[in-house]
Amino acid sequence: MILKLGEIVFEEVCRFIRRHPLEQYGMHYIEVNLSVVQCAYENLAQDYIRIMERYGIDPGCINLEITESAPIQTRHIFLENVQKLIDYGVTFSLDDFGSGESNLNYIVEMPVSIVKFDRGMSQAYFADSKAKFVMEAAMHMIHDMRLKIVSERVETKEQMETIIGLGIDYIQGF
Repeated sequence: MILKLGEIVFEEVCRFIRRHPLEQYGMHYIEVNLSVVQCAYENLAQDYIRIMERYGIDPGCINLEITESAPIQTRHIFLENVQKLIDYGVTFSLDDFGSGESNLNYIVEMPVSIVKFDRGMSQAYFADSKAKFVMEAAMHMIHDMRLKIVSERVETKEQMETIIGLGIDYIQGF
């Protein structure tokens, strides 16, 4: 069911963008989650491109979030889908970086353009000196790779000002 549900959600996002241009809301793109099951579906790229074309959506308005790595058996399908969508103009982000399921190999292996620091990592920055050091080191490494960073769960004006001051590219509230 996740394949059908994912397609319905993606179509609704495209329908929304068609009816409500993102610029009027001060947005540059909308993020849509992808599950590992969807990434292993051979026709994912072709189906999503068809939907974007049906609604006349600029692929730059779409960022697909990946939270897990594809199993080795389906990795070639996953990478083919990602590359087709990147070639079409869609961007990808690695979600939940800093949580138990993510690791540095994900950044190396996945052709993403955005890394999202998970909410725990973002919140720990303000509470723990070791977490602050780790997040700053990760931020410099990720920026040196010419990737963008989103910091999740930035909730106060002070947190926002601090995160912006660090050079984090985007913030996401809760």
